[in-house]
Amino acid sequence: MLYEQAFMSLPEFLTGLPYQNFDYEGTLMSAFSMAVLQELNGRNINNPISCLRSEVTYPIAPGKRADIHLDLDAMNILTPELRKYGIYRNNWLEAKYFRLNDAGNRTVDSLKVVLLILKDIIRLVSLPPENDFPTSSAASYLLHAYQGNPKKHIAEKKNSRGGATGFTRSWAKKIRLAGIQEIDQIHAQNEVGQFDSVIGSALRNLEISFKATNFVYEPSTQDTSVFWCYLTRIDDFKVCVGQDWYERKSGVYTESSAGARNTIIAAIVAGLTE
Repeated sequence: MLYEQAFMSLPEFLTGLPYQNFDYEGTLMSAFSMAVLQELNGRNINNPISCLRSEVTYPIAPGKRADIHLDLDAMNILTPELRKYGIYRNNWLEAKYFRLNDAGNRTVDSLKVVLLILKDIIRLVSLPPENDFPTSSAASYLLHAYQGNPKKHIAEKKNSRGGATGFTRSWAKKIRLAGIQEIDQIHAQNEVGQFDSVIGSALRNLEISFKATNFVYEPSTQDTSVFWCYLTRIDDFKVCVGQDWYERKSGVYTESSAGARNTIIAAIVAGLTE
């Protein structure tokens, strides 16, 4: 909830002083953290900075860190009814920012961009701790921003090559469409060879589907001095490896068999590249 409200201030923080000429993902996170703190201050939360942490290690995966973690417990607003809107105590956020160089060209290969985003999605549906399993207490967010139109950065299509059939990564577009979006299964097995080095060859048998709520800020022009900003909240999801699976729906987990979620998560932790 606070992430969504803070997101509404992001263009102001990014295009107004002193962030007008930001270049790096860290500056994006500084701007967003400032916006979150502004929301906490507006609610008169005691010691608001204690609610917000950056570079937080996922307990189940030492060495892997979320960009931001926000604990809403101090707000004393959480109820079973509020959970029905996708609001949870622990809010985990991963962020990606992709910029252009002075010549107006992207600085990261478009295939790597889409794989880095997919990697964050995998992290968000597997690594946040769930201490009250099967009841969920974790919300997962992806903040992604692009200098210039995202189409310049993201490879939405895989071309046919060497007998392999091409396909469109519909999920890469859907996470930039406002509102509730249903993302059908993402089959890692079908991805390009670069998947192995960016995400991990051991995760080729992974399949993911999810429902997301997207918040969108897009400028009215194609001017590359401004930014296309998106906040994707992953509400429901299903993760499959072979015959094993786990699923979160309406804040409650189910799994194919007892311990399946732990087994799959352990495989993801072991298989993900740093």
